[in-house]
Order: sequence, then structure tokens, then C-alpha cells
Amino acid sequence: MNVIIAYLETMFSAYPVTPRMLEAKAELQAMMEDAYAAATAAGLSENEAVGKVITEFGNLDELAPVLGISREIHPEIAPPHPDPALTQPALASPAAANVTAQPAPAPAAAHAYPPITTAEATGYAAARETTRYRSALAVALFVVSPSAVILLPTLAQQGQLGLTAGTATLIGILVLFACVATGVVMLVRTGASVSEFARVSALRFSADPGVTRWATDLAKQHEAGRLRGLQFAVLLFILSPTPLIALALGMTGSPHHAAWTVFGVVILLFIVAAGILCIMPASWAKSAAEQLTLTADDGASDSDDSSIIGVIASFYWPMLVVIYLAWSFIGNAWSHSWIVWPIGAVLFGAISAGSGALESYRSSKR
Repeated sequence: MNVIIAYLETMFSAYPVTPRMLEAKAELQAMMEDAYAAATAAGLSENEAVGKVITEFGNLDELAPVLGISREIHPEIAPPHPDPALTQPALASPAAANVTAQPAPAPAAAHAYPPITTAEATGYAAARETTRYRSALAVALFVVSPSAVILLPTLAQQGQLGLTAGTATLIGILVLFACVATGVVMLVRTGASVSEFARVSALRFSADPGVTRWATDLAKQHEAGRLRGLQFAVLLFILSPTPLIALALGMTGSPHHAAWTVFGVVILLFIVAAGILCIMPASWAKSAAEQLTLTADDGASDSDDSSIIGVIASFYWPMLVVIYLAWSFIGNAWSHSWIVWPIGAVLFGAISAGSGALESYRSSKR
């Protein structure tokens, strides 16, 4: 419903705020909500329901007679009095007779692709909104996936588990692969959810002024939430090494110092994952707006922070898994190969925070 409400706000933003317009806006919102509820009850997905509602109620000119606001959106303007000087026939002159009429300028070249429609724009935005947590959770699973393989072998070596070190390592590796596989499946499902808007994703459309205005308003409405998410994420990324440092230094001399140290690593990974869960879902509106206001001539968006993070994560963490396993098996370095995870997590947090901060800087310059 957020997409529908945002579209409704954009529809009425071009007209003066009067009691009659506010009443009509409330009536139209109720009609849209009823139509959305009926569409979802009929079995349509959320994206399909949003597109159907926008298609039926997205033209204010057609709805004006029903809402009783025809005069408000189409005020009658008296035609200006003609200038007598302009209505008098011009006196013919030899010079004027010899003037050759200039040809009209050639029309602008047609766009290579048809304009994006309102239904496509709202449907794409709704798809991005409904999948925002799924994408973020997938990346968070990548981040915390090595927790078991880091913690369990160390606890087993110190006799704190009723398992051998080999068994604990095997369990940790299985948990790691399960988390990575689950995250990949979630990203694939996210891609499938927006596959019906392949034309939008591939920028095979030309800009539409109404869609551009609506997308810009959508991003502005959610900008405060995006900035809050970015601030929390940056704070978490900066503080993430604190538990590791505190446990590594504070538990010096303890017989379980190694266990406390790797426990600090696990806490670090979960803090980074929490930062990802703060920044990625909050960026959906900005990401969708950037995509909808671009065209094929503009090229791919370089400020789609949530998509960039997802793309990087899709190969970054599997690559880190390969490095970790190769180092551990080939060098028999299980006791210290876990160091790749805190380093990798902090680096990934820096990439995520930098991406969001760069987009905020670019937005402030526009």
C-alpha cells in the first residue's frame, strides 16, 4: 500500500490544497484501498494488485467527474482579448512577397523504446519494496555463515563440547554451506520476483514525466528512513571490532582465552550482519527511483546501493569461503585461518557504508 499512497500523493500534488480536493483525495484513497483488498482477496500477488489499482484509478482526469472535482483540476480560463493589431491583415509588400516560407523544424527522433507506463513503474517499486527484507537477510546469512565453523572447533579442542575437533569442524562446514545456499536461493527468488519487470531492469524504456515525478516523490518520502538506516549501519560497522578487541585483551591469561577470542569474532560477524539489515531494506525506495528515472541512454545506475551490496555479496562471501577452506585444508591452519572472517566482515561493512555514504553525497549535490 505504500506505493499506492505515494502515487496518490503525487496525483494531487499538482493542484491547490482545498477542502474539496482533500475530501476527494480521501474518497479516492478509500476506493483504492477497497480495490487493492479485493484484488489480493481474488488471489493476485501484491505487485499485481498494485498495478491493477493504479491502472484503474491512476488517471485523475477520468475520475474527476466521479469525484466532483472537474472544476478544480480544469478551471475555466477566459480566452484573452485578441490584439486588434494582430487581427488586421498585413499589407502586402514586394519584399514580403519574395520571402520564402521556412520549413517547419523536423520532429525529434523517436525514442528507441516506448515510454515506461505507470503500471510498470508502480509494479516495479512494489516488487522492490516486498523483496527488500529478503535481499538483506540473504546478505546477512552470508556474513554470519562462518560462525559455527569458527566457534565449534575451538570449543571442541578445549573440551567444552562432547565432540572431537574433526566432528565439530564438519558440523561447522555444513552450517556454513547451508547458510550460503539459503542466501543464494533467497537472492534467486528476489530476482524472480522482479523478472516480470525485465524491461525496467534492463533500461529498455524512455522516460515519462509523470513517472519521473512520482519516482522522485517516492524517494523523497523515504529518504529520512534511508538516512537513519545508513547512520545506524555506519555506527554498527565502526563498533563491530569492539567485542573482539575487548575479549581478546580482557581475557588474557584465562585458560579459555582462545574460546573467548573466537566468540568475539562471532559477535563481530553478527554486528556486521545487523548493520546490513539496517541499510539494505531502507534503501529500496531510492534504489527503485534511480532505476525508474534512468533510460537506456543514461546507462546502468551507479548509485543503486542496495543492489550493489547484493551483487558484491553474491560473490564476495562465497569467494571468502573458498579462501578460508583452501587455507585451512591445504595449510592445516584451522587454529588461525578464522582470521579471514573478521577482516572480511569489516571490509564488507566498509564497502556497504561507503556505498550508502557516496549515494547520500551525490544526492546532496543534485
